Amino acid sequence: MLRLHPIGISFITVLMKSILAITIASIYGLSIRLMFGFFGDVMGIMSFTFLVLVPMVVGFLTIRLSPNRSRLTSLSAFFRPWLTSIAILVLTMVLNMEGAICWIMIFPLFAVLAGLGGLIAFKWKKKKEQDEDIWDNAQNNTLGVSAALFIPLVLGALEGERGLQTKYYELRKEVVIAANAEKVWQTIASIETIKPKEKKTYFSNAMGFPSHIRTTLDTFAIGGKRIAYYEKGLYFEETITTLKKEKYLELAIKTDPTKIPPTVLDEHIVIGGKHVDVLQDTYHLDSLPDGATRLSLTSKFYINTPFNWYAGIWAEYLMTDLLSGELGMIKTRAELH
Repeated sequence: MLRLHPIGISFITVLMKSILAITIASIYGLSIRLMFGFFGDVMGIMSFTFLVLVPMVVGFLTIRLSPNRSRLTSLSAFFRPWLTSIAILVLTMVLNMEGAICWIMIFPLFAVLAGLGGLIAFKWKKKKEQDEDIWDNAQNNTLGVSAALFIPLVLGALEGERGLQTKYYELRKEVVIAANAEKVWQTIASIETIKPKEKKTYFSNAMGFPSHIRTTLDTFAIGGKRIAYYEKGLYFEETITTLKKEKYLELAIKTDPTKIPPTVLDEHIVIGGKHVDVLQDTYHLDSLPDGATRLSLTSKFYINTPFNWYAGIWAEYLMTDLLSGELGMIKTRAELH
């Protein structure tokens, strides 16, 4: 009969308790996500409480439940909650609660905050100098842990949407095209079916943003309707508000979030929704002495979150990629014709 060495038994016990700690913390994180989603009218997912406090509690719980004999260090206390964060990421995506584009943007912040929560738990455990871990002394530790679990729900209900702040952005990109203004102008008017890889938007595509398919225009005059179609049923309605032939084109953008399929963009980052919207695109053409044309594209949009400093970084990268891809495609087509 195979007998395990006491050291081996101890290692397996510690390992199982560590895995159990990550599992419980993951289930807690998933449960909080369900609660915030179910009571969305009272507790906002795009809130300071959910995006900052919840990951810290998840990290705190991961380390608080980890056995003391697992040789915790400050480094492991910071990175172990990342495993919990990954588990929550996988669970929410498998259950279609979150999409890839949302997690790509939020995971770095979520994981770091979870790590900070883990460090707080580590320092707290050292300060208490507990010889027994929570599994061996559950009765004396249940109250403190339970209180921490309910804090996000209470604060989330109190915060609601009070932390949301609207910030407007204006991004501008330009390109020099070896074609006269007339050809560039005609290319902008309507864009026929875009071939794969013709529009180089690597960053937005990697994030899961639908690819541009084509753009149509009913009439090239003020009041004309221009519709940009993307994959998965996403489209933007653009109305010409200002036009100066071969010089200037201003488009007001209107997006109805109720017409965007839920499989395209997450509800918290749906364009035209509560937290982000694109308002206007402007093309400006300058004829150069050598016959080429300098084309600039300016986009105005806003975000509405409690952490615009962070969301703005992703928004600018995403919009810059989309603008650069649009200009690159126009350049290629105008120079070919």
